Amino acid sequence: MSERIAEGSEEVLRISRRVEIHTLEGADAETDRCLDAALRDRSSAAQAALDSFLCPHAIAVVGASADPNTIAGLLFGNLVESHFGGVVLPVNKKHPTVQGIAAYPDLASCPVVPDLVIVCVPAPAVPGVVAQAGALGVKAVCVISAGFAETGADGAALQASLVQEAVAGGVRLVGPNCTGILSGTADARFNATFSRAVPPPGRTSLLSQSGAIGLAVLEAAEVRGLGIGGFVSVGNSTDVTSNDLLLYWGQDPATDLILLYLEEIQDPRWFIRIARWVGRRVPIVAVKAGRTQAGCRAAASHTAALSGGEVAVDALLHQAGVIRAESIEEMLDLATMLSSQRRFRGHRVAILTNGGGPGILAADACETNGLVVPELTEPTAARLRSLLPPEASVSNPVDMIASATAQQYGQAVRILGAASEIDALIVMFNTPLLTRSSDVADELIASRVELSRDVPLVTVFMNREGPPWALREAAIPSFAFPENAARALGRSVAWEGRRDRPAGRLLRPDVDAHRVGRLVAAAVSRASDGWLAAVDAQALLAAYGIAVARATYVRTPDEAEAAQVELGCTVVVKVAAAIHKSDVGGVRLGVTTPAAAADAVRTIRADLESAGIDAAASELLVQEQVESGQEMIVGVNHDPLLGSLVMVGLGGKLVEVLGDVAVRIAPLTDDDIEDMLQSLKSYRLLTGYRGAPALDVDALRQVLHRVSALVDDLPEIAEMDLNPVFVLEKGAVAADVRIRLADHSSSLS
Repeated sequence: MSERIAEGSEEVLRISRRVEIHTLEGADAETDRCLDAALRDRSSAAQAALDSFLCPHAIAVVGASADPNTIAGLLFGNLVESHFGGVVLPVNKKHPTVQGIAAYPDLASCPVVPDLVIVCVPAPAVPGVVAQAGALGVKAVCVISAGFAETGADGAALQASLVQEAVAGGVRLVGPNCTGILSGTADARFNATFSRAVPPPGRTSLLSQSGAIGLAVLEAAEVRGLGIGGFVSVGNSTDVTSNDLLLYWGQDPATDLILLYLEEIQDPRWFIRIARWVGRRVPIVAVKAGRTQAGCRAAASHTAALSGGEVAVDALLHQAGVIRAESIEEMLDLATMLSSQRRFRGHRVAILTNGGGPGILAADACETNGLVVPELTEPTAARLRSLLPPEASVSNPVDMIASATAQQYGQAVRILGAASEIDALIVMFNTPLLTRSSDVADELIASRVELSRDVPLVTVFMNREGPPWALREAAIPSFAFPENAARALGRSVAWEGRRDRPAGRLLRPDVDAHRVGRLVAAAVSRASDGWLAAVDAQALLAAYGIAVARATYVRTPDEAEAAQVELGCTVVVKVAAAIHKSDVGGVRLGVTTPAAAADAVRTIRADLESAGIDAAASELLVQEQVESGQEMIVGVNHDPLLGSLVMVGLGGKLVEVLGDVAVRIAPLTDDDIEDMLQSLKSYRLLTGYRGAPALDVDALRQVLHRVSALVDDLPEIAEMDLNPVFVLEKGAVAADVRIRLADHSSSLS
């Protein structure tokens, strides 16, 4: 037995040595062109479909009510009061007028065919309304009514009927179970929601998958003076989804910023592609609520335990180029920043304050959020000293002390804004005895005109009244506390650094696809509960050029003795089964003699028998012990919606305790891999930490490229752990391998 497996191991090593890795630049370019064309086609389709929702000339409200205390009454009243420039058509079969406007018994009785129909009737009547709209040639219907799939099986059946009528009539649907649509653009300004708050017109578009959250954000935007150009509450998203609206707003010249509140990411593969494409022009900020559920099975691998839920969502949004906000407040802070500033020059910040304590808080917050508070150069400091009293501090933060006048604020901003060592300004004001906040605001507005357009001026007014309204009208972002300002600025500067970065390259090994197919077919026939036999797992890795420590598989103490002699080095004896070996006493390290190898087999079997899992010890592995290098982990977990997630991080027994890992969605580009490695706290251990020799980081990169290619070719890989992967001074080698296969044929592609 041991001899046959050893021969297989030699073949594995032979395959590993002949695999080369290639950059698919030509193929990538062709793929990019095809993808760009597909996105343009989808964008054109979204434009054609959604124009009727967001730029209608005639709007009908079916179920419009005269009672302002009902949803239908409040929505219709909002639409009338928003001074929509087109035609408003109330449809009510019981009343000839609604809120003073002539009403019609049904859509067919309206004098014109509406572009947009808003439906506010009981759920059972909605499919009939949609059927009538389709028969009249209406292309856009927004269903406010609730009582569909969100209520259970009967509601789901009613929703299916609604969708069927829409498809039959060529009607596009927003909703059902939503709060409506608002447009704040100059071409089509209307409020067809039941929100009591109406933000000022602007160039920020907002999508919400929760009606309640959408209404709350509109109210908060009104309080902040944040202009909204478009708002769509998608409700149950039976038809129009976040992807459609991203495509629409991404090509809309009146949209400079997109905000998303998401509870589910539909068609996530296309979401990533669309968001990346749109993000070249328009920043996207998202709050994602809820967690991805990979299933109710307990995680059987380290990777599955560490890469699900929020980690997977973070990976998706990061790769999509979306700025993820942790809360609605942070989303609004980012909107305040990004809606007022188009470009960000860099991360060096000057802090100007009239109080020392707030300045220190601001400096700490800047450092926490990836910003730098540099020392000012002597010429800059000298100019400030000539302006300020001797008691003032002209280091950074610049503390003008409480006696600072509004004029000194304006002059100091001009000095700092012109300094070559500064990329952005945070200006803080605490109300003293004499200086008025309105005067300071006027000076800041005047000085802002003289600053370069790519130098942000961010203000913090820490007083009871908050920032003067004039700052909002002048598009100068203002915050109540320095932490909010620094976080919003730091996140925005980081996004600026990513927005223009070219797409990364895919690198792939030259693989014999027919051989891999045969390996997989043979492995599946021998797999237990989907877990590949160790010899099959290693053969699969070798086919992709991933090195594994030399090893021989054994069944008896005598075979272990022979294997140790053959390897001729210190070895590890461990069970070959796909279990967490160290947890059950299934590993013996530092075995240096044939007799010790035989004893290790006996004691491991005894320990596993005592634990009641002696079947796991039927086959063991005698493997060369890697004596140096840094232990890392590389793994894969298949998410039912996102596909294969690839993980890298600090490896060994404490991987789940320390949790120093990075996750991205396959296939990985070289930029993805560099991003992952640089984000690890343990990365410094690979680059020569505290006098230790630098390790072969490029070899680890190659492992990640090869694992990415492997799972991209074989999406049936449900879980994989390479733990540990020893990164050496030259090369990288996996010491333990676990792979589980599963059927993902029903997963989204």
